[in-house]
Amino acid sequence: MKISRITAARVVKGHSVELRFDDEFVGKLDLSPVLWGPVFEPLKDPNFFSSFRLEDDTIRWPNGADFCPEVLRYWCEVGSVRTPEETDSHFASLPGLLPHSYIPFPPVASS
Repeated sequence: MKISRITAARVVKGHSVELRFDDEFVGKLDLSPVLWGPVFEPLKDPNFFSSFRLEDDTIRWPNGADFCPEVLRYWCEVGSVRTPEETDSHFASLPGLLPHSYIPFPPVASS
């Protein structure tokens, strides 16, 4: 599996970003579905959200929050954030390792 590298990023609107990868692929992605929990909750503030920087081939915020660039690439290619199961299934079907710690979805309440 080729490692994805983000080479440029900008906020498009709200919590949506436009990401350019090292192979010139450009995708747009609304990250609002994954902005919860102690690390990602601060990103709900639009000013804080727009304070990311490019670091280690991905976007990273001052509080250390970041996303695996391979996951961001996959989500861009399919047009939106996917569930952990969909994302795991995608990466399990590819040769190589699963990305690490990539989806901060809230736990599902049992009924």
